Amino acid sequence: MKKRLICALTCLSMLILTACGGSGSAENSLVIGNQPYTQGIPIYIAEEEGLYEGFSTESLMFVSGNTQNEALGADEWEVGVTGLPPAIFGGVSYGLKIIGFSVDDTVSPRFYVRPDSDILTVQGAVEGCPDIYGDADTWRGKQILCPTATSSHLMLAVVLEKLGLSESDVEIVHMDPSQALTAFKAGEGDVLACWPPIAYGVDEDWVLAASGVATGEQIPIVVVASEKALSEKRDTVKAWLKQYYQHCEEMKDDTDKLSETLETMEIDNGLTVSAEETRMIVEERPLPTFAEQAELFTGEPGQTKADEIVMKYVDIFVQEGRISESDKEKLISEGFIDNSLITELMEEQ
Repeated sequence: MKKRLICALTCLSMLILTACGGSGSAENSLVIGNQPYTQGIPIYIAEEEGLYEGFSTESLMFVSGNTQNEALGADEWEVGVTGLPPAIFGGVSYGLKIIGFSVDDTVSPRFYVRPDSDILTVQGAVEGCPDIYGDADTWRGKQILCPTATSSHLMLAVVLEKLGLSESDVEIVHMDPSQALTAFKAGEGDVLACWPPIAYGVDEDWVLAASGVATGEQIPIVVVASEKALSEKRDTVKAWLKQYYQHCEEMKDDTDKLSETLETMEIDNGLTVSAEETRMIVEERPLPTFAEQAELFTGEPGQTKADEIVMKYVDIFVQEGRISESDKEKLISEGFIDNSLITELMEEQ
């Protein structure tokens, strides 16, 4: 009787897993490369509360896009969210594809100087960008503590371009934001590049000399998929993408839940943050909607608004020597910005 009961329960469990799109089929499972930031909250909540339907998931959490790319190279995750710079490098090295946008990251990059910096002696030199302090002469030769291959690094290139400079005109010292903050407080460097929540720890007398918002440009966090996942699990990737935006829309106005979840995610991943700071972060960076994606990704491949936004930064990386012209051509020819899933979801709606 015991053997028959165990067998019956086992068969029942298998049927339940199959019906739920669980681990019974590799095609109906995805490994998500997630991040403990605003863009990752819907993924975290969906897994914690069992909101995904039709497939199973597991997540790997990455504090930076650099380590996320290393894991991508080892085929450790299939879909996820990441910053635009690591996505570009992931596209060049591993065939990563952008399949949507997540939160707007423009508000994040911030560049601080001490109150005695000569950069603050000039304001209004950059036409159309009154909140960027300094000019070419006051920025030239400055040592900038900045995490390279990040949104801050990319936005720094934009700031320098608007000043009529390039990276070769300054000294960029690679440091993670928390390390850079400590070093800047100790007197190192001339400019500190960082983002929230690290930016909430700056000294009160430091001055915001430039920022993403001050440039008037847009830099998105992106939703991505590996080339292999799109080839072998396309329908599952599309279902996940659809549900990602559904969850974003359902959660975007629940500031209390978003901030509480973000606080948990960041503390669990070694980031120092308070409830007040996480609330500020989620309020500054609202979750995306599918309607926004439809507007950005509508059109012929290579000619969408999303293409225009992304390729501007690809060109900056080419100009700065971070990637080559042939790398750019590879991204274009291999469909780095893939609008096909968004297009299909629009048609299905």
